[in-house]
Amino acid sequence: MRPLMKYTLITATRDLLFIGLFIVILVAIGISYFLGNTSMIETRAMVVSYAAFSSRFILVTGLIVFVCFHVRRAFENKEIEVQLSRPISRFQFVIEYWLGFVVLTLLVTIPVIAVMAFIAPANVQSLMLWGLSIVVEGTLMVAFALVTSLILQSAVSPVLLSLGFYVVSRMMGYFMATTKIPHYYQPSIIVDHLSEYVVMATSMFLPRLDFFGKSEWLIYGISAHATHDLILFIIQAAVYIPFLLGVAIFDFKRKQF
Repeated sequence: MRPLMKYTLITATRDLLFIGLFIVILVAIGISYFLGNTSMIETRAMVVSYAAFSSRFILVTGLIVFVCFHVRRAFENKEIEVQLSRPISRFQFVIEYWLGFVVLTLLVTIPVIAVMAFIAPANVQSLMLWGLSIVVEGTLMVAFALVTSLILQSAVSPVLLSLGFYVVSRMMGYFMATTKIPHYYQPSIIVDHLSEYVVMATSMFLPRLDFFGKSEWLIYGISAHATHDLILFIIQAAVYIPFLLGVAIFDFKRKQF
């Protein structure tokens, strides 16, 4: 394993990221089990839905917070300058840094998949598709968090920006569906059409994270649209991750140490 990737994993272990995320996810799943059992119908489906959503959100949030604070602390403690003193280019530095976070994402996702396999005994294909999409979603968000952490000068701003990006991208499908519903109580038709154009324009630049990690895969199994969803989230990752890494490399090469 490359030294920079190993350093990232050691830092995550030192900060108790694995233990902290696992404990919080277990608590969230316990609460999901309690809330799901209050439903009169579709009890199992409610438990799985709550558990899948909460574990996915906690996982991504934990990764974002760790990446942002880890990178900013590395800047403040001159750890990045020490790493660059080795025979490594800035291009290699960014790529290895991101790969270290990708390995970290995979390691923290495996226990979540194992827990969901116990809660939602769906077929193996559904569980693997859900797990794969969570890993891909995590790697994309890790890339975005890395970019914002390298560009911005504080740790809080990248966290807020990354979380906002994640929430908006995750809800983009809902926003687009809302624009197709007639707004009978809209005060102005102009405002109605303007909001629709804004949402459509925004959806052209943001990834559609609502295609990632669908709870329905765990509840009802793989549908006829699963292959379409699989192709969509793989294509999105193949487009956005290189773009984000390119932005990070371009900005990092311009920094003066």
